[in-house]
Amino acid sequence: MKSLEKLLEHSIICQAKVIAAFYPMVNEPDITSALKIWASENRLLLPRSLSFSQMDFFQVNSLESDLQKGKFGIMEPKETLPKYQGEIPVFLVPGTKFSLDGARYGHGMGYYDRFLATPSLNKDLYKLGICFDFQMLESLPVSKWDIPMDDVLYKY
Repeated sequence: MKSLEKLLEHSIICQAKVIAAFYPMVNEPDITSALKIWASENRLLLPRSLSFSQMDFFQVNSLESDLQKGKFGIMEPKETLPKYQGEIPVFLVPGTKFSLDGARYGHGMGYYDRFLATPSLNKDLYKLGICFDFQMLESLPVSKWDIPMDDVLYKY
């Protein structure tokens, strides 16, 4: 089964009311087909970068009309969209390296670790790392602020 099929058929994702995801950069797995499906189902949340390595999530119903190029050239929700205020059950997380036990290295700015450490987030939040197979390592050293993933999908 291909990674995209695994992602779309993942039981936790299928049951989730909304899915917090990321719009892929050039060096990240292309999950835009899944994003389009979830947007059409009114289940997609995407981040907008704020100052001081912070981000907020916004509901996106169309990749074509709800996004604009934002910080770092990444497609982000337009300023006109309201910030999502509900519970987030599933979070897809990009990274540069992951380990089999769920450790993750991001791009060094701390956006995802800061957001995932937010006390108001659902404690049962399912964190799924998404990467290419060459980004998977046996283990990674971690720091106290690194948020581990519950699982990693890596066969892209």
